[in-house]
Amino acid sequence: MSVATVHTIAPDPAAIRLLPDPGTSVSEVSSEPDLLRYLSASRLKCWQSCRRQFYYRYVERIVVPTAPALFIGRQIHEVLRQWNWAKWKSEPVSPEQLQAALTESWERDSAKEFISWKTPDDEATAQTQAWAMLETYFAECPVAPDEQPEGVEVEVECSLGAGIPPLYGIIDLVRPGGRIVDYKSAARSPSDGMAAHQHATQLSCYALLYRSATGERETGFELHHLIKTKTPKVIISTYGPMSAAMESELFFLIDDYLEGIAREAWVPSPGQHCAWCDHLDLCRKRSGM
Repeated sequence: MSVATVHTIAPDPAAIRLLPDPGTSVSEVSSEPDLLRYLSASRLKCWQSCRRQFYYRYVERIVVPTAPALFIGRQIHEVLRQWNWAKWKSEPVSPEQLQAALTESWERDSAKEFISWKTPDDEATAQTQAWAMLETYFAECPVAPDEQPEGVEVEVECSLGAGIPPLYGIIDLVRPGGRIVDYKSAARSPSDGMAAHQHATQLSCYALLYRSATGERETGFELHHLIKTKTPKVIISTYGPMSAAMESELFFLIDDYLEGIAREAWVPSPGQHCAWCDHLDLCRKRSGM
């Protein structure tokens, strides 16, 4: 299979504006372990990184403690979602309200999952850091305060053609004119050129989803990095629309995904990334190391 033609669900630009209210829960994809029911950027990226890790995460569904960095990133995303939602509705929100939203989200989510904080004080420090990162972003955000988004946390599903599961995803923000924004939180600044390389699969998925939902071509991408340094930084990486080569590579990856699952090819991909894998000890044990 080479490049497939995307069949749009509803070629209506208004479809991208169907937004969930922050007070309501975003509908979740069914938890049944059917790996061929749908595709997503996270599934494809995990498969791309290591098939054995994919097996532990999506087949065995091994539950592991939530990494602090992942938890912090989720909380930052939630506040940014509410901030953008308020802009979309033209209802200004104060810094105090946003900080209260962070506290509420933090307390609610931390009560539902186990986060592997190293010491009891680490959680309070992390929440302070998260708010400092958000304050810096609000002060340095390149998006004009009065710019109304086309979409905020938009859930999209699209058909990729006969014999391929539908693609599902949630886009953080769509700026006017079809510019797709994704938020990233990290401990260090991205190196030149590496951000696009590392997130190419995700951006390509978003491009297909956007084109399917609107019938239009995205004008480009922006990665907004919130960097957790002693003095927080904001780094904006901008890119053009998905290229034909990116689209082709994505469909080759989908081919590999579908064929690999059919063959149950849970082969590990040893490398430097294993050092921060939650399943390293189990993987080594099963490989007889």
